[in-house]
Amino acid sequence: MKNTLTFARITLKSCWQAVSRLFQDQPRRLSSLSPALTALLLALLTALPAMAADLAAGASADAERRLHPAVSSPPLRLPAVFDEQTVVALGDGRLMSVPAEGNATIVSSDQGRTWSAPRPLRINGTPPVTPTRGPLIRTRSGVLIIIFRTVDGIDTRWDEALRDWTPAFHNQNNLWMTRSRDNGETWDVPQQPFPGSYGTIVSSIQTSDGSVVVPIQVTVQHPGRWGMYGFVTKDDGQTWRRSNLIDIGGNGHHDGAIEATVAEMSNGRLLMVIRTGYEKFWEAYSDNHGQRWLDIRQSQLDSAAAPGQLRCLANGRLVLVWSRLALEDGTILPRSEPSAAYAAGVRSQRRELALSYSTDDANTWSKSVVIARQTKGSISYPFIFEPTPGELWIWTRYGSMPPLYMRLTEQDIVGIAPLAAQHYTR
Repeated sequence: MKNTLTFARITLKSCWQAVSRLFQDQPRRLSSLSPALTALLLALLTALPAMAADLAAGASADAERRLHPAVSSPPLRLPAVFDEQTVVALGDGRLMSVPAEGNATIVSSDQGRTWSAPRPLRINGTPPVTPTRGPLIRTRSGVLIIIFRTVDGIDTRWDEALRDWTPAFHNQNNLWMTRSRDNGETWDVPQQPFPGSYGTIVSSIQTSDGSVVVPIQVTVQHPGRWGMYGFVTKDDGQTWRRSNLIDIGGNGHHDGAIEATVAEMSNGRLLMVIRTGYEKFWEAYSDNHGQRWLDIRQSQLDSAAAPGQLRCLANGRLVLVWSRLALEDGTILPRSEPSAAYAAGVRSQRRELALSYSTDDANTWSKSVVIARQTKGSISYPFIFEPTPGELWIWTRYGSMPPLYMRLTEQDIVGIAPLAAQHYTR
């Protein structure tokens, strides 16, 4: 709607200027006025249907969406979103992100209200491998890292007769990484740290010892499914290590261990929460900053077939935002039919986003509370950003547009999800 109103304003301004010019050098004659007034009227008639349609769409979206009363609106508004998009804070307080079209960065000096024009990535004066669209990471030393994939053959990735990945898709080496040491002015030549065919990345962290840890899913064969690695760098992205493979079985081009989120707990251990098709998250733990994952098991947290977002806040509290298996009223949607995505079908809902938190390193979780509901369409792939300690900006990166932007404080969270009502215990 904003674009339509801007267009209408520009059009009307141009028409009014045309009217004004007529009277600068001519007497006020009706014959001179008629063409300009006609143009003005036509501009109004042309713009009104689009404006009305946008207003109706906005009203419809508002009617379909319900937010918890504690939720307010953050200043952040991205030009467009995608499922791997992140926002980072630069050293001078500005925000930076990768735009949806990729191959560039954008910067905001007003808390995300407005954004700069995309600045193309340049590597030794030439464009990098494209598309460079993926999560942006900023380390504490100020180094920027972009992890991205070149995705080929997505429409021919699956052999249904074999229930497995096609060789062309499985054997592609599609993961790239590049970094910048000057706030995005220049970027290193992209590197491919490990061969493999990799999938969506929804989370990354820098641990207390400086390690950057990124869960990345990889194709696994016989039968076809996804497994999960932890990619780790201890030198701001110059070199990378790959952890042991987390393989929980499954069969389908969306099945297995996918779209994991990770956080460091107050005891120094890392917790990875993994999307599955099994109606519960799986979880894994690392005692050495992501280089090896142990205690791989089914979580007590039920979940729909959608990723969550786990974040350790500045004070050590863990917060999780995700799509629970059941709706708030207890409704569990029917299991889907077996498909190429899931051999056994799946139960899923993306109509609601719930929030829960833990103060004891995920041993127990508060009772979940629904913070957002979309009666039509879907809201999913949440991201959590903590611009200042105790303040959370949460937005959706996939599903119904426009994205849903939410703001909560820790005080809000404790008020709406009291810890006394512990709901999950491991």
